[in-house]
Amino acid sequence: MADSPLSMLHLAFGDSDRELAATRRMLARVPDAHFDWRPHEKSMSLGELASHIVDLLWWQIVTLEWDGIDTAKSWPRTAAKSQAELLATFDEKAAALRTTLANTTEADLADPWKLSYGSNTIFIEPKADVLRVYGLSHVAHHRGQLTVYLRMLDVPLPPSYGPTADEQM
Repeated sequence: MADSPLSMLHLAFGDSDRELAATRRMLARVPDAHFDWRPHEKSMSLGELASHIVDLLWWQIVTLEWDGIDTAKSWPRTAAKSQAELLATFDEKAAALRTTLANTTEADLADPWKLSYGSNTIFIEPKADVLRVYGLSHVAHHRGQLTVYLRMLDVPLPPSYGPTADEQM
């Protein structure tokens, strides 16, 4: 990714390191003892939600490196059983994502990306849109859910975009 603060890549994705750091801080608060806890029967468990957040880094890499994905086929899913395992997988995928982003050009982001289920096309959109909406914004959405889970478990929240009630500056 170009380093110029005026480049389109920087304007679109220059916040990726900040977002990765905020996500890691939140995942580092997931207590081992509550991986199976869920706030509602229709909700993911804490471990499932945290693992899904980690998998969204894989999704971002795939968005940039592949032409699309067929969701009818299986792909690797994180099923962490501990905070240490969760963070190790996050760190591995975050490093791979940083490398992928560093090798991405504006032209790459304009390429079409296809989401399908078997022979059914769900959408075809530019990689830039897929990365922003289904990658970065998707992580922020689930990170917000994670803050609610952690708050319900009385786990102190780390800062994301500023101090929390638990950690005033």
